[in-house]
Amino acid sequence: MLKSIIKPLRKFRRNEKAVSNVLVVVLSLTILVVVVSKVVLWSYEINSLDWEKIREDLAILNVVELNISYSTWFTVEAEYQVNLGSQVSGSYYDTKAADGSYESFREGPQPPIYRMDINGTFAIDLNAYPLSQIQTVEVQIIYRASDGLERWYLKAYNWTLGAYVDNGFNNTSGHSPSTGWDYYVVNFTDKWQSYVRDGLILIKFQDGGNDAVRTSIDVDFLGVRVVTWGVSFSFKNRGPLTAQIVSLWITNSTVHRRFDVNVFVNAGENETYVLTGARLPNGPYVVKAVTKRGNIAIFSTD
Repeated sequence: MLKSIIKPLRKFRRNEKAVSNVLVVVLSLTILVVVVSKVVLWSYEINSLDWEKIREDLAILNVVELNISYSTWFTVEAEYQVNLGSQVSGSYYDTKAADGSYESFREGPQPPIYRMDINGTFAIDLNAYPLSQIQTVEVQIIYRASDGLERWYLKAYNWTLGAYVDNGFNNTSGHSPSTGWDYYVVNFTDKWQSYVRDGLILIKFQDGGNDAVRTSIDVDFLGVRVVTWGVSFSFKNRGPLTAQIVSLWITNSTVHRRFDVNVFVNAGENETYVLTGARLPNGPYVVKAVTKRGNIAIFSTD
């Protein structure tokens, strides 16, 4: 009786070991397949990247220093403060781009003293445009007035005087509108430092004085930008793939400056890029353009 019980148990143990061995083999094969697949995929990706790097062919055709370069436009940070008159429609978002959408204002309160006076706060990115690299600041407004017989003025808050003035501006005589869309531009000349504090610039737009005609004003765009110097780079992509430039180097025996950029040059095309705030060193220098694939294009004046 006991033998008849033990014999099947021994057979079961042998079968269990066989099943375990099969499971171990299957698991091992599965792991091996996964590892081999990963290695093959990794090898393919590396070969693909190497092949793309070999085919990339970027050249720097020319490098030129510019006496004048412009920053991007910096637009109003929040809704305009209306000191005289009233806001009719739209919002300050409509004045951030010259796209046909606009914010409307109207003079007030009653004749013969119809007046309008608004001001807004603008902020320059001092990380991108340090004060040491600024030559001046420019202000531009695109506006439409219903009355062409009244002059309009752009002014800025002078932190030294504590008042909105146009002292030192290249144009202090104001602007006479045409009743269509007009461009009115002023710059602060070499007096710009009196109008900038910690990157903030406060701009005022106002009429010239009391008026018996109630004028409506539409503002399509109002912005400030920095006038600085810069360096213009001309690139030629002679390869079949789009090249992405991620950094530029300007070096000589004493200067080693690196600039992070993000410039795309399509296959077979030329591209010009202006690096604002940069200057070329005196004497011979070397410029290097580093691509995302790790290639380096070199331009040298030696």
